[in-house]
Amino acid sequence: MKTKWVPIVSVVILVGILASVAFADSSPIKLIVNGQEIKPDVAPQIINGRTMIPIRWVAEALGADVQWDEHANAVRINSSQCPIYKPLSKEQIETIIQAQGKHKDSYYFDGLSYDFVNMDDDADWEIVAKIDGAVHLGNFFIFDKDSSGDYKLITEQEWKVEEWDFRNPIEIDGNKLFKLVTRTGGSGLDIFNAHLVYLKESNFLEAWQGTLFERSVMLSGAYYKKVGSYQFDAEGERLYAWETTCQLERDGLTPKGEFTTTTTVYLFDGEKFISEK
Repeated sequence: MKTKWVPIVSVVILVGILASVAFADSSPIKLIVNGQEIKPDVAPQIINGRTMIPIRWVAEALGADVQWDEHANAVRINSSQCPIYKPLSKEQIETIIQAQGKHKDSYYFDGLSYDFVNMDDDADWEIVAKIDGAVHLGNFFIFDKDSSGDYKLITEQEWKVEEWDFRNPIEIDGNKLFKLVTRTGGSGLDIFNAHLVYLKESNFLEAWQGTLFERSVMLSGAYYKKVGSYQFDAEGERLYAWETTCQLERDGLTPKGEFTTTTTVYLFDGEKFISEK
């Protein structure tokens, strides 16, 4: 979506009831929503005496869905399904993880980051959290509110999550599938995998997993690299995934020989993507 600039007056009218937005008087200008500093990819600027900010960052920080309508040349913001919630602090998230996690006090909380996401369109927002422990080590959590209003652990995975995208889900059969990128491996092996995950009736499900990058220098003379990607065809409701593999020279970096590419087409069976035969 193209970045759109709007006068700060318009933004205040839009979100004034839901949050307080504060700006510093000197450069650099800080953008603060609900007490949390937001750092957009394009910094706030003063143009002709008016403070201008990217509206998408403010709207999404408040839980709104933002879409660029190219045909109407308009930014569409929908907050009708977005509940007002009070984000928890990092210390509160740590307490929840310590109380319910598998490893209790052994988590590396210096590597903790988290977000609030509506993964299943109910009235409550889930907590998603990840811990970056080391090169190939980490933890991933999802917490959802129970009937008493307390956050309960839905899933804990021994995943080092390098990237997550909870803003652009794949929607299929009433489910919203979200992308996670994990990193695994060991001595001489480095692997990045894409996961499409979702919640259904408070259960954590993985619809698909595929390789984005894999490099092995474990066995001399058998070094290889694999690069992959995927694309979801919403119209045909099919997932296309492909991988390209090549051997590597002894330096573990330079490709040698022929490249081999394979493509697989997947159909969603109501729970996961299965290979189309």
